[in-house]
Amino acid sequence: MRAKILRRGVLATLLGVLVALVVAPAASRADDGVDMYRLYNQYTGEHFYTASTQERDTLASIGWTAEGVGWVAPTTGDPVYRLFNSYTDDHHYVLDLEERDALVALGWTNENVGWYSGGSVAVLRQFNPFERTATHNYTTNQEENDRLVAIGWKAEGTGWYALEEGKTIPAPEPAPDPAPSQPSNPDPAPSQPSNPAPSEPQTSVVYWTPSGEVYHSTRDCPSLKRSKTVKSGTLDEARKAGKVRPCKNCH
Repeated sequence: MRAKILRRGVLATLLGVLVALVVAPAASRADDGVDMYRLYNQYTGEHFYTASTQERDTLASIGWTAEGVGWVAPTTGDPVYRLFNSYTDDHHYVLDLEERDALVALGWTNENVGWYSGGSVAVLRQFNPFERTATHNYTTNQEENDRLVAIGWKAEGTGWYALEEGKTIPAPEPAPDPAPSQPSNPDPAPSQPSNPAPSEPQTSVVYWTPSGEVYHSTRDCPSLKRSKTVKSGTLDEARKAGKVRPCKNCH
């Protein structure tokens, strides 16, 4: 329920601030670059990118996590288009006009130019084949790209170019686990203890997704609502699969 309310609130808020984004100037830097802010929705898994401090602050006020600056964009150059899917409450960003037009033909809304591409710093694009929404991530950090690829994301090369690398908030690393674990998800979501509470039975049934780093106590957890592939097993099995932390929504 909380996730549904947040998604509805996010949709209304994004539509409401779109006009303000178009008319309000972005925060410019002395070198004519623009900070591109990165935000994260822990309920849908979406990363959102904007040059507007007003849009950033509005989303942060309704529950999105501000992760700092994703990259520094030029004020002129090749336009990067921002699109919105009203059926999944998801955004996508493309440099390629054919890709933009193909998405519009499928029902996506073209929200015009989000920022510009230019410079020598590659903004890398990754795709999550396990989900149907929030399927893309963009980063200038090669380590983040490689960690996502290691847990099943597909590297899609360079999405566009930036003037400078970003300065995002890194995710806390989980405590070492005696069993071999998969690389942790780099999304800077709030960290939970890496070991289960002493009172939690090791044989209880828990649930997890292939691309996640947490386990869930119930299949009805809001964080699993959009997941198409959900596995179940004992806590030991979950930990061996690299799910070393409990979900904060259902634990």
